[in-house]
Amino acid sequence: MKELVDAGVNARVGMAPILPGISDRPDQLREVVRAARAAGATGIWANLLFLRPGTREHFLAHLAEDWPEQLPHYEQLYAGKAYLGAAETKPLRTEISELAREYGIRDRRAKRLSPPPGPEQLSLTV
Repeated sequence: MKELVDAGVNARVGMAPILPGISDRPDQLREVVRAARAAGATGIWANLLFLRPGTREHFLAHLAEDWPEQLPHYEQLYAGKAYLGAAETKPLRTEISELAREYGIRDRRAKRLSPPPGPEQLSLTV
């Protein structure tokens, strides 16, 4: 990542999917943000797990094997929905934003690459 940023690439870190009750502890989130800063990340974002049909069944089956104590929590959290609402996602995103500010994650590139100009749009009218 540092090489990309040093070359001018806007390289951001995505933390996803974060698993409620498994990978969302404050110390875990802090460590990822700290590592992103050390690697030169220009930004960071996070999203909680979503469970669409097909993925849901597969994930819950493996959750039951690896973290059986979490299964009732996930069945309750995701009952009748694939995506968690703002009540569940906003606190996590706020925490990540605060950590990013604390660690000074921002675009610090000395050189900034930008995409080349797009091709000229030709008119189809005569």
